[in-house]
Amino acid sequence: MKAGTRKLGISVLTAALVSTCLGAAAAAPLEIRWTKYGVPQVTARNHEDLGFGYGYAMAQDRICGLADHVLSLRGERSRWYGAEGRTMAGFLTTSNLSSDLFFRVQLSDDLVKAAIGELKPETRDLTRGFVAGINRYVETLPASQRKALCAGKPVPTFVEADIVRVMMSIGNTGKARYLVPAAELSGSVWKNTDAASRTVPRDADPVALAEYAKLRKGMGSNAWVYGGDVVAGGGAMLMGNPHSGWDDHWLSMHQVRLTIPGKIDAAGVAFLGLPFPLVGFNKDVAWSILQAATITWHVQQIMDVDESGPQPTYVMDGVRKPLQIRPLTIAAREADGRVSGRTFHMAYSALGPIYKLPALPGRPEGWYAVTDVGDGNARGLDQFLAIARASSVAEFKAAVESNRGLGAHLVAGDRNGDVAYVEAGPALDLTDRQIESCLHGGGKLPDAFSTMFHPIVLDGSRSECAVRRPDGLPRIAPTSSYPSAITRGIIHNTNNSYKFSVYGREIADHGILFGNPEVPEYNPRAVMSARRMQEIGKDGMVTPDEAMQVVFDNRNFAAEEWLGDILALCGDAASEDARAGCAVLKAWDRKNDADSRGALLFHQLWNGKLGRMKGLLPTANRVDPFPRRGLSIGPEMRAPILDAIAASVGELRALGYAPDQPWGSAFFAATPGGNIPLHGGSIQQGLLNVEEVLPLTASGFPGVQFGTAYLQLVRWEQGKVVADVLLAHGQNPAAESEARTEQLRMFSEKTLYRYPFHKRELDRERFTKVVRLKR
Repeated sequence: MKAGTRKLGISVLTAALVSTCLGAAAAAPLEIRWTKYGVPQVTARNHEDLGFGYGYAMAQDRICGLADHVLSLRGERSRWYGAEGRTMAGFLTTSNLSSDLFFRVQLSDDLVKAAIGELKPETRDLTRGFVAGINRYVETLPASQRKALCAGKPVPTFVEADIVRVMMSIGNTGKARYLVPAAELSGSVWKNTDAASRTVPRDADPVALAEYAKLRKGMGSNAWVYGGDVVAGGGAMLMGNPHSGWDDHWLSMHQVRLTIPGKIDAAGVAFLGLPFPLVGFNKDVAWSILQAATITWHVQQIMDVDESGPQPTYVMDGVRKPLQIRPLTIAAREADGRVSGRTFHMAYSALGPIYKLPALPGRPEGWYAVTDVGDGNARGLDQFLAIARASSVAEFKAAVESNRGLGAHLVAGDRNGDVAYVEAGPALDLTDRQIESCLHGGGKLPDAFSTMFHPIVLDGSRSECAVRRPDGLPRIAPTSSYPSAITRGIIHNTNNSYKFSVYGREIADHGILFGNPEVPEYNPRAVMSARRMQEIGKDGMVTPDEAMQVVFDNRNFAAEEWLGDILALCGDAASEDARAGCAVLKAWDRKNDADSRGALLFHQLWNGKLGRMKGLLPTANRVDPFPRRGLSIGPEMRAPILDAIAASVGELRALGYAPDQPWGSAFFAATPGGNIPLHGGSIQQGLLNVEEVLPLTASGFPGVQFGTAYLQLVRWEQGKVVADVLLAHGQNPAAESEARTEQLRMFSEKTLYRYPFHKRELDRERFTKVVRLKR
């Protein structure tokens, strides 16, 4: 295992440098140079030109994914693909019609206009340039190529609001799971006069929540940052390991370097449709983002609504007020190709649109408003532009705190050896005492862990519980409310609570909106990460190779922790399949390397059976979650566990696999040159190198639903930044992309490449193409 440069082995990367000028003289205002792995390096004289160059470059790789995503956020999928087609809203699979209705309301023109109005001038310039660059790329294509682009699917003319919607949509994912299934019904109620026809389908929310929870089990990101006290040379070292979808997922990643001489020089990865890296580094600071899954971003407010009569009403502060019923028409393509309009009527109160939601634990059926920190908030664009300019961890922290935009955990390290954990926010301005006083029906403050799975329901009839600014937008908590820490030791996080993010000590408890201050019992990645920090830090120092191994050793937590308990039952195995399975699992190295024999069997056994077996996992220990404790195997469980082993062996054989089939023979990436075996595994089994695969078929796992995408190992040597990086799935998801194939090979071999950042490295770089643009 090593980090470093590699010799080129594919023809496109050995081609001569190509220079293209699009209406430009030699002194063009911006230049894009593509490295051998397809990474654009954009150099420009101002923010608008910088955005223009990156928009052009991203469109070259991902125009079809961009177009599809933007049409979704505009609420136009039904217009082009039909109302009944399927798509994803947030992390929830739904119909095009429900998606359109959700986004038309939650990302309305008014909210987007408000968000744009709050952005800083340089951010506006960057965003305007970005959309102009996307449009320019499409305009420069020959007419025949434009016509065939994206297999004939629509490619819109992009506008500034599209990119603002991309940022805002990230903040909408939490409430999507509740509101998307209720959107059509809530918009249809006011057409009906018969109260009986207004009944909420009882299975709408439970089905949506079950699907959402299943997907979320496979999501995660990791980051480790080692301070000057444990790194030779005194500078920090960061291993960023964000996870995302591998195909044209709306959170898939794209790699870039953006430079305005003397102002900005940052490299890293952006999410599809965003004009700046969310994970990256400059010459002084490196940072990484993690999904803040433990944080509560929205509250639901139950409304006292009277549906009877010609004018529906609601109560606010003891006064009954009229609801505003606003028509909203969704254009939909019919089966015969005609486009018709489907009109809905959404009800609005002082707290915004309201939805009729079914009963859930702790929430009665009724009408609800939702207050979400993402409403009218695109300040994540400001946030990461400011982060890119930071010259120290202290400046990084200040950049985050002065631009509360994107809900995420952030970690960072700098050339001086300081490392930080910062809650990016935003969070609603609600203290625990205020929440308790506003809870619907009274009662005690909910457990912080439960808020990850059930909504916080407040009284919507009291303005003191509204959490709104005078302009109606959500009120954001002050900086003093957020967890943060700066140290010279070790900071690590695996999407878990802030509480244990500083290795060796605890961060003080914060309000329940910031998540569970304790590590739940079965959070295997959090426990595995802590153990790995103990192991590699045993001698007081951490090396780059050790930092790499934390990800790439592919140790399976569930196997290390509990396989011994399972194998202890094997003496009672009666069936041939159970005995065969026991033999394979006993010989397994307890890793998910490509050549590991037993990982495939254990994946089928654990994810499909034992991990779901009620009462098998140890009970919660809220005092100390880290020590090893065995499975709770009662006498009644012995036979079912052995039966599960036999059934897993049978499943593999039915699909054409031997019980000891190597993991990489089923988990691989298809390329024109053949299959490339891959490694990593399920979040449920506690692998830090998460690769959450789709269900196994006779042809292997069909793809990566969510997992390790980008890796960056950044440190400082003799005061200069050194970065070894890899975008595992490549810039362009097309199978014929040779740069994609090369990076997949590197991922398979557990190798990163040295990113050309300094002048000496750039002078040696064999750029595959140069484009000089003049707007």
